[in-house]
Amino acid sequence: MMAKFSSKLKEKFWIKFFPLFATRGAGTENPYDYYVVYFVDVSRQRYRLTDITENKSVILEKWFSESHHWSEKVTLTIPALDAMETQIIHYRKQGFLSFGSVLLFAFSYYTRFSYIKNFISRARGRFSSALFAKKEVKSRDRIALLNLLVNEYVRQKPAQVNTGVTTEEVIELLYGLLWYKHIRNEEFSRKVTLILQSLVITGDLKLHEGRYFVQGEAIATIVEYEKEEKRSKQQIKIQKNIVRLMLVITLSTLMITLAILAQAGIVNLQRLWEYILHLKPLRILLKLI
Repeated sequence: MMAKFSSKLKEKFWIKFFPLFATRGAGTENPYDYYVVYFVDVSRQRYRLTDITENKSVILEKWFSESHHWSEKVTLTIPALDAMETQIIHYRKQGFLSFGSVLLFAFSYYTRFSYIKNFISRARGRFSSALFAKKEVKSRDRIALLNLLVNEYVRQKPAQVNTGVTTEEVIELLYGLLWYKHIRNEEFSRKVTLILQSLVITGDLKLHEGRYFVQGEAIATIVEYEKEEKRSKQQIKIQKNIVRLMLVITLSTLMITLAILAQAGIVNLQRLWEYILHLKPLRILLKLI
């Protein structure tokens, strides 16, 4: 019963949002706000949404890995999409947001939950980097790209021959179909090219006839990075705990010292408290609390 209800709800939201995906797709030529919707069937064949028909059917483009292009448009009914894996990507100026189903997209579309969460996450990342990072960590981008290529390789159809990826295809995976229209397109291209070259040097990728192929060393590199990342997070956690402990010790020492001075008659705590209350910044803080 729940499965039937979920299917009907998905169908309702597909009908609701298909016009949005079609009118604000990659064809709008706006690199800062557009949607791309992908589908994968049980045989791992990939499709991309291109348009909708008047009778509420959908038109999909089929991906051909051998020739590396989208072609052969197929028409499907909305209920047929329920048997496919879905990925809805909203490309924005600050990056992209990915949704694994139309239900998750609908929830975030109306509540803005994922958008607010993404904003807070980016703000926290910048703040934490400013406090604890001594230098910009390039290895994070390197591993993220390697992870992406490994996942793309794993998700291939069982009978598909690994034909590798070009630099342009990698940039498209990272920054969307309209990356070349983005104001930072040259930066994207140079950055991805350098990272791919570094992965070839370390043996994680192999370059052959302009295409990059994932090698077995990639898994070992990712595992080692995850271990280092875990150790790094643990060290940051220890540093924060040490800072908190020092604050507690400092405040405790201050309170004990004031108590001893008050008992000796050197400090009048009542006058000290009245003086502190008359400090304007502190008065404002106490009022806020």
